[in-house]
Amino acid sequence: MKNQQNTIDYTQICVCANLRKKTRVVTQLYDKLLQPTGLKVTQYSMLAHIDLQQAVSISRLGEILLLDQTTVTRNINLLKQYGYVELKRDPHDARTKNIMLTEKGLEKLHEAAPIWKTIQDKIVDDIGVEKYADFYDTLRTMQKIIQSYDEQ
Repeated sequence: MKNQQNTIDYTQICVCANLRKKTRVVTQLYDKLLQPTGLKVTQYSMLAHIDLQQAVSISRLGEILLLDQTTVTRNINLLKQYGYVELKRDPHDARTKNIMLTEKGLEKLHEAAPIWKTIQDKIVDDIGVEKYADFYDTLRTMQKIIQSYDEQ
């Protein structure tokens, strides 16, 4: 028999569960709209960050994207299979391999970028620029607070 005494509905207040649900909805939308390019939003994000960095190690890309090395490696291997990225030894540290976009990867990024921008702009416009900026600031604050728990 279910306990009826002051039961708290954790599904309504759990920070983690609520963020994960909302993130899945957003990810599904981006994936659906990026589908004609053959990219998932996670792959698009990786290509965009690699392009910004020009050449980046797997560990550094993981730090930037807040992903563990195994997840980054798995995704990079897939992008490598598609011919979108290549790994080259770092000229300053032979132990490190840097990820770089290939010409094909840059073309794929340029194909997907207008779709990504359209989605991004529509969401921000519908929410409102100020509300979105506040939301982004709130997420950054949450990240800093939660990451500080590891340091305690």
